[in-house]
Parts: sequence; structure tokens; C-alpha cells
Amino acid sequence: MKFLSRQAAVSLILYLGLMQTSCDHRELCFDHTHWTDLKVKFDWSAQPDATPKTMVLYLFPIDGEKPLRYEFSDVNGSAIRVPAGGYNAAVFNGCTESIVESGATFDDFVLTTDVENILAPMSRNPLPEPPRFDAVKDEPVKASPDMIWADMMENISVTMSQGQAIKFTPVESTVTYKIILTGVTNLTPSLGISGAISTMSENFSPAMQNHTGRNVTVPIALSMTAPSTIEGSVTLFGHCPTSEQQHIFTLYTSDKHYYNFNVTSQIHDAPDQRRITIIIDGIKLPEQNESGGMFPSVSDWTEDVYLDVDMS
Repeated sequence: MKFLSRQAAVSLILYLGLMQTSCDHRELCFDHTHWTDLKVKFDWSAQPDATPKTMVLYLFPIDGEKPLRYEFSDVNGSAIRVPAGGYNAAVFNGCTESIVESGATFDDFVLTTDVENILAPMSRNPLPEPPRFDAVKDEPVKASPDMIWADMMENISVTMSQGQAIKFTPVESTVTYKIILTGVTNLTPSLGISGAISTMSENFSPAMQNHTGRNVTVPIALSMTAPSTIEGSVTLFGHCPTSEQQHIFTLYTSDKHYYNFNVTSQIHDAPDQRRITIIIDGIKLPEQNESGGMFPSVSDWTEDVYLDVDMS
């Protein structure tokens, strides 16, 4: 019994020694991370009318480690805890409805949106997929983004010193198109209407501070604002203004009629590329029946018009 007690005592001493070694090892690992305080400031002097709900900061370690994401309820900024090291940074407003964050590196990270039904803004009973203008029929259909205010900073060095701060100056990074259709005949409140604009950019790259990605088509919500007027607006990432690109605006109605308009010149020649107004006059809709514009006997979509619309 005495031998067993001595053996148990030796085992206990060895176990406690191992535990102490293990604890010391964990403390060394914790110290090795070197977390420190960093003050993050958002300067809104360039966009005094901006209305962000929150602000998001991504810190991308230059050594290739996974990025760190922070979200600020105070849109003027606050202090955060950060591992010491080198970073590239991207900031943009958060708490959005349609924005999707994608990418794991600073250069690859983009803001984008999900795939959307081209008739989603019409809010009517399901209709069959409408035809697409031939030149843009293969473009993916993506949802409109929320308004984005963004900035970036490269080669940030975070050390263990006190009082470190970084300041960002977010600027508007999306564009807004306003659609005005005037002189519309046979327009009734019961008719469902929506639109779409083609050949828009799919993403926004904080690293480049510019729009990127494939050409996409974006649905647009429209409404009747006067007896012969339809209006709507849409937020977009932007477009690539090359001579080869065609921008087609399409008006869809709930009685399965659609109208294609080439509005390329109105977009490319707009004096303010962040606030573009597209104006189309003289659309003639079919006469509506008493049931609210729906024609059950019409099974296929009908293209009523295709026009090139210039600035005049």
C-alpha cells in the first residue's frame, strides 16, 4: 500500500508538471498575437448628405492571412482591437438589403448582388419569362445594389504603440438612373409595369474604387405618376462607356407586351455620370380591357416597338 501511494504521488507530480508546461505554452501563444488598440475614423466631409446605417471595415493582412471584419454602429468611427501587422483596408456602409460581400483577398474582394427575376419589380402573379433583346439576352440578371459609400487604404502598419489612428473619407461609389416615360397612351393604374436596363457592371471593387465584373441586366421598379407618365429610379454600380456596348431599356407590362429602347447615347453622353436621366416619349400601349389589363388568351409575349432614342 505504501508503494502504491508513493507511485500515485509521483504520477500526480508528473501530471501537475505537464499541466504547468501546457499552461505556459498557451500563455506564450496568446502573447505572440500582440493585439493592440486602433482608432478608426470616418470623415464625411466629402459626402455630408450620406445616410449610412453602419460602416464596415475589412483589414486584409499583407502576409495573406484571413481578413478581419469589423462593423461600426457609430458611423463616425470608434476604437477596435487589432493584431499588430501590415494590412490593406476597405471600408463601406453596412446593414444593407441587397449587397453581397465576396472575396477573401484585398484585390479579389467585391461588393455585388444576387441573381434576380427580371420581372421581380412588377409584383404581380407569376408571368412567363419574357424574351430578351438579342444583343443582351445572355447577360445575367442581377438585383439593384443599395447606395454605397466606400474608401480604401493600402500598406497600413499597426504596431504595439499607443494612440494609433487611421482615417477614411468615404465617397459615393454607386450611380443613380432616373427613368421618365412621357406621352404614354392607354396607361391605366391597374396595368402592371416594370423595366430593365442592360449592360451594367456586376460588382464594385473597393481595392480599385471602381465598378468591375461582367455585364448584367438590372430590373427596375416603375410606377404611374400621372395619366400619361411612368417614372422610376434605380441604383447601379455603373457601366463601361465603350462604343461597342449597347444599353437597352425594356418596358414590360402585365398583359405580356414589351418595348425595347436603345438608350446608349443618353447614358454615354450624360453630363453627370453619377446622376443619369433617361427620357422616352410617345409610347403607345394597347387598349386595356375591363379586367385590369390582363388578357388570358394571350399566351406569348409581344414586342410592340424597338427604337433608338437619342438625347433630343
